[in-house]
Amino acid sequence: MLERLEIHNYALIEDSVIEFSDGFTVITGETGAGKSIILGALSLLLGEKTEVQSIRSGQESATVRASFAITPPYPPNLAAYLEREGISIEEESLIVSRTIKNNGRSSVSLQGRLSSRTELAAISKELLDISAQRDHQSLLSAANQLAVLDAYGTCMEEKRAYRSAYESYQALKNELEQRKQQLEQAKKEEDFLRFAVDEIAKIDPKVGEDDQIAEQVRVIASYEQIHESLSSAIEALHGGEVGTSALTSLSLAGSQIASAAKADPSLETYVSRLESAAIEIEDIYESIRDYRSSMSYSEEELDRLQGRLASLQRLKKKYGHTLEAVCSFYQESQNRLNLSEEQEIWLSKLEKQIATASELMTSKARVLSEKRRSAAENLASQVEQKLRTLGMKEAVFSIIFSQVQPGPQGIDEVSYEICANPGLEMRSIKDVASGGELSRIMLAVKTSLAESDAVPTLIFDEVDAGIGGSVALAVADQLANLSRSHQVIVITHLASIASKADTHLVVHKEIRNQMSYSMIKSVKEEERQKEIARMLSGDDSSSESLGHAKKLLQTGRS
Repeated sequence: MLERLEIHNYALIEDSVIEFSDGFTVITGETGAGKSIILGALSLLLGEKTEVQSIRSGQESATVRASFAITPPYPPNLAAYLEREGISIEEESLIVSRTIKNNGRSSVSLQGRLSSRTELAAISKELLDISAQRDHQSLLSAANQLAVLDAYGTCMEEKRAYRSAYESYQALKNELEQRKQQLEQAKKEEDFLRFAVDEIAKIDPKVGEDDQIAEQVRVIASYEQIHESLSSAIEALHGGEVGTSALTSLSLAGSQIASAAKADPSLETYVSRLESAAIEIEDIYESIRDYRSSMSYSEEELDRLQGRLASLQRLKKKYGHTLEAVCSFYQESQNRLNLSEEQEIWLSKLEKQIATASELMTSKARVLSEKRRSAAENLASQVEQKLRTLGMKEAVFSIIFSQVQPGPQGIDEVSYEICANPGLEMRSIKDVASGGELSRIMLAVKTSLAESDAVPTLIFDEVDAGIGGSVALAVADQLANLSRSHQVIVITHLASIASKADTHLVVHKEIRNQMSYSMIKSVKEEERQKEIARMLSGDDSSSESLGHAKKLLQTGRS
């Protein structure tokens, strides 16, 4: 419920703090005192667009802040927001605020955290509903009319069963569409893919093969140079004239150092090292000699390798920059060709599954629709009866069904229609011209939905338009009854309605230093009696008006 409303620099209100109670609250005051300003401030919390003209003259910004008493389980949009943002509700109080600046920008805060106007609207509509002349009337939209009917008829279980069947059906349809697109694309590419797969398969490339062949080609192409160099190295290591080869020189050096070591034993280590070097060089010599002997030059092999390398380069140019990319393209192309065959089988299976899912969805939709239609008859009857007590004695109210294509909410579209006077056609309630009639229709519907309507705070403006006498008393009784299950706040001009309220707030205007200020306060006892007297006759001091007001208050409390 709405506990507290703070308004700062909004229109004629400089700083006001309004404390609300549960039950039935009325807001009264002379015309122009600023009652509509309170409604405008609340509308900002419902996500309405801002107008810089509403900022109090001379101020840079205006702020509206509200505190709602709230306990788990929280409404769906609020619960989702709290979980997503990691916010907890402390002391069972939710703080919502909105600031508008004179540059046209606005900011929104939910529980002290910056948020968006969209999120504000989604959350606040679960907490607050305003029925004013063509403003914020949730029942005017077809979607909300259907939601209200579902709540009234307790259709949630049937709705969940239908939604599950609908989502399964849609998932299968989406999969079918995707597979059809894939198949169509595969068929368009089939000729190209088959050519590519055949070409790559014939060459049968291996990852890294191009680098290996390129190295082989380089070696064969350098046969003469390698053979000549190896021959020279062999000659240098072990050949040529005596004393000119490395091995001969090492042997001679070893003999000389061995001779010297006889005189100086410390030189023996060099003899050992020279022997090791000679063994290593001998091994190198033999390895090079064997390698040279194994070398052969084949023009045919060189041509074959160069041809293979050219084929691999051609594949890389056409299907990828590397052989790894070519092999990947080959595998992908094979899969896409196989997909065409597999998809045909899958399409047949999916179409059968979709037919079964469609039958189930249709069955669930019919069950939901039948329950809705039964609930609609009861709701229409209740609303019609309440309208008669609200001064619309000849009114006929009906809920009209239209069948639409299956959607998330089923196959039904509903329209709340009314004929306020005999001889006129039934019309959608959104087309009703009279604001007073529209407010009374809203009141009749909301009182009928009192047990199922989840919005805790209901605000009515101009619910008393064009009524008086016994009808006004009937409206007051309906509002009082509604306040047993909801917090009801009513802006009214009628004393007969105001006298029924649990809490009475009065708005008045003051002028100080040539500036206008709207003020609001709670009145009780004598002050309330004087306000009721003013509402009755415009005179809050005559004994007759005061006496009538006192009697009306006593009647209202009984």
